[in-house]
Amino acid sequence: MDKKLFRVATAVVLAVFLIPAGMTGALAMDSNGKFFAYGVGRMSCEDYVQLREKKSETLEKQEPYTKDELYEMADKAIEYWIAGFLTAHNYYVTDTYDLAANLKMEELQTRLEKICRANSKQYFAAAMVALTQELHPQRVKAGAAK
Repeated sequence: MDKKLFRVATAVVLAVFLIPAGMTGALAMDSNGKFFAYGVGRMSCEDYVQLREKKSETLEKQEPYTKDELYEMADKAIEYWIAGFLTAHNYYVTDTYDLAANLKMEELQTRLEKICRANSKQYFAAAMVALTQELHPQRVKAGAAK
């Protein structure tokens, strides 16, 4: 297996299983609009901010990877989770082709960090929902005709 491909695969596995480790509680779909989040969505906003600042004690204790490798893997896993969330949103929300329009991933993550700093105890998935509500008015409603 290609070394780079192996590292990416390892990053996803680490992020899904290690980042949310130790996090308690769960959201459940109910009449109040709450839902269960998977993977990265279950981490707290506080944990997300720590990862952005590269100050996660939990992440730094993992071997055999270097600190830089672990943060790179976590960043990729979070990026993929955000992309998956946005893709699902685009698919399921009426009159929406592309919620993020021309925003780059770094811009999305900066906005998520701001949302998370305002409410560090919420789940990352809740911050993502807040971001989708913020972006909704500027969404691209239809794809280009071929």
